[in-house]
Amino acid sequence: MSDEKNSSHSGDPTPASGRPVWLQIVLGSIMAVVGLIAVGLLIGFLLPSNFVVSRAIVINAPAAEIHPYVDTLGQWPSWTAWNNESYPELKYSYEGPESGVGAVQTWTDPGMGGGRLEITDSSEEKGIQFVLQFEQSPEPLTGSITYAPIDGGGTKVTWTGRGDVGSNPIGRYFGLMMDSMIGADYETGLKKLKVLVEAPPAE
Repeated sequence: MSDEKNSSHSGDPTPASGRPVWLQIVLGSIMAVVGLIAVGLLIGFLLPSNFVVSRAIVINAPAAEIHPYVDTLGQWPSWTAWNNESYPELKYSYEGPESGVGAVQTWTDPGMGGGRLEITDSSEEKGIQFVLQFEQSPEPLTGSITYAPIDGGGTKVTWTGRGDVGSNPIGRYFGLMMDSMIGADYETGLKKLKVLVEAPPAE
């Protein structure tokens, strides 16, 4: 009889805890996932809330020849990465003066969303300051495109964007990716601006 009892219990999948093995595995997996999420959120809170993206290029021309393309927002589609070649349904509209302080560009696009760009400071010698607001972002991005003369008559053009993603830990992870996301567009735009400015005048 005792042998029969022992044999009947030898195949019992229920451990001493009283829970089936499969349930312990599921609960363990859930606890591991919850733990990873908690650690991820904790790290997110420790990440910086602000970000800076900056790219530069040397253009073989004085600032006076570069400034009209930068200071006039209607010229931006001709050299930035945000144009109808990349976004066929992108639509721009403009408010205020054609160029300089107070010039405003707004846009809408089914994929990229909408936004608003306004020049807040402008100097032919130093460059511009701007505020950029995306529809899907609660906080605006501030930035600048600055000029610095270099030996030989060229100009170093630096495009910088600054933003703050706030206290949301997920947003702070997103902030870490801004350099690679926006930086590529800055590089493309500056290269196109260089080609545009350095092109020989049409005969």
